[in-house]
Amino acid sequence: MSLLSPAFPMKDHDMNRTLKTRSRHIVLTLVLIMVWAGIAMAADRNHRPSVVFILADDMGYGDLACYGSDTIRTPHIDSLAAQGLKLTDFYMAGASCTPSRAALMTGCYAQRVGLAKVLLPTAFPKDWPGPFLWPELNHGISIVDGCAIGINPKEITLGELLQAAGYRTGLIGKWHLGDLPDFMPNRNGFDSFFGLPTSNVVNPVDHPGLFPPLPLYRNEEIIEWMPEQDNLTRRYTEEAVTFIHENRERPFFLLLSHSMPHRSIHVSDRFKERFSEEQLNSIKPGKPSSRDFLYPAAIEELDWSTGEVLNALDECGIAANTLVVFTSDNGPIVGSSGPLRGRKGQTHLEGGVRVPCVMRWPERIDSGRVKKGIVTVMDFYPTLAAMAGAEVPPTPVRDGINMLSYLTDSEETDSPRQAFYYVHNEQHMGAVRRGVWKYAVGSEALYNLEEDIGESRNLADVFPARTVELKRQAVEFLSDLQQNSRPCGMIPVMTDDGTPRKMLPAAGVDSL
Repeated sequence: MSLLSPAFPMKDHDMNRTLKTRSRHIVLTLVLIMVWAGIAMAADRNHRPSVVFILADDMGYGDLACYGSDTIRTPHIDSLAAQGLKLTDFYMAGASCTPSRAALMTGCYAQRVGLAKVLLPTAFPKDWPGPFLWPELNHGISIVDGCAIGINPKEITLGELLQAAGYRTGLIGKWHLGDLPDFMPNRNGFDSFFGLPTSNVVNPVDHPGLFPPLPLYRNEEIIEWMPEQDNLTRRYTEEAVTFIHENRERPFFLLLSHSMPHRSIHVSDRFKERFSEEQLNSIKPGKPSSRDFLYPAAIEELDWSTGEVLNALDECGIAANTLVVFTSDNGPIVGSSGPLRGRKGQTHLEGGVRVPCVMRWPERIDSGRVKKGIVTVMDFYPTLAAMAGAEVPPTPVRDGINMLSYLTDSEETDSPRQAFYYVHNEQHMGAVRRGVWKYAVGSEALYNLEEDIGESRNLADVFPARTVELKRQAVEFLSDLQQNSRPCGMIPVMTDDGTPRKMLPAAGVDSL
């Protein structure tokens, strides 16, 4: 018989004592549940993977040993493929610097966010005598309608997305999405920044009388003008190792955006030892191409840098739950495209936009995997968001596709992305790829990239219906791009009388 049954009536004070005891137990239980839930949530937050995204500048498809190079030694980068995943069909969304970075930061084709051309500097030292405006150089641009252009501050960048999810974010190296304060990294998703606002070649030594001095930033302060470029890769690497150690107790996103091997090519002293005094003496100021012979050494220094990053992750005990990605922003100007046709600047050709991409994440990616489906740089935006537990805003339009399952599931062989569009400059459609088939708009050629990676056999006459269908898809996508694009950031830099303002981008060193 229950002691609480009517057969054993309780006195009022006994009843009150029992109720109070039960209440304490309930409150204590609720508190414990909340504490354990908090601990579980904290553990979940702390267990979210960190990300190190390493971006080379102008490195070709054929410049790594794991992609077929027999002249350049890249054991550390190769180890990412051996211990993780190699993508054979990875695409940048443009064949030059700014478009590629815009696509990574926004998850969009660069044309959708108004950043289809390479940006030239629009900020100058206070004592810079000029020039302040220059003609368009190749596919570069500086001033539009009296305004400097850069990433729109209203864009929710990848950095901001991960910041909101509790990640510490850092950018080390090249930015190239605008050089005025509102365009710079610290105001667009990065807690810390050490590096250059633009390409290393944009300086008065390589282009006398054309460009202003090159500034090196720490956050929003210019700490040096014209840094010694031979030491850039080493300095970036040291900063990256420090960032990893300082943030080892929390999830972080580190974008290590190297300046090399972009022309003009520089390497530190230890990587010059292979070259003769005659070769080194052949380097001429004002002639960036005179440094081209340093290219293999520059790639091998990037490999050394990658090894230092991997060592830092091991030392901090966080290697297993850190995704490390290594890729390039576009095809080569100096290096090798391997079996691909085309080079940097040739968006319609494979060699301009198809680049190496290897990654390692021991907790989630099996070693030694190779995947041949289409993946693009835009896809990292929703993929890293999914990894971090961040929610991608439903608007505006984005082109990236969440690849988390495809990249981590060894059994999943079909990429969620079936199509890629090769868009050049503002809105010029160069080609479209769907599956293994690629249609080149200008030449009206059709290629089977699985059987003809070098784009040498035009099959348009053999498969006319497929050619017509791909052409239709190209037109349809271009229409969508035109209807669903948004403006880049624009900041006036011209006075009312049409003369340029002298603008220092941020507080820092006033003169050379």
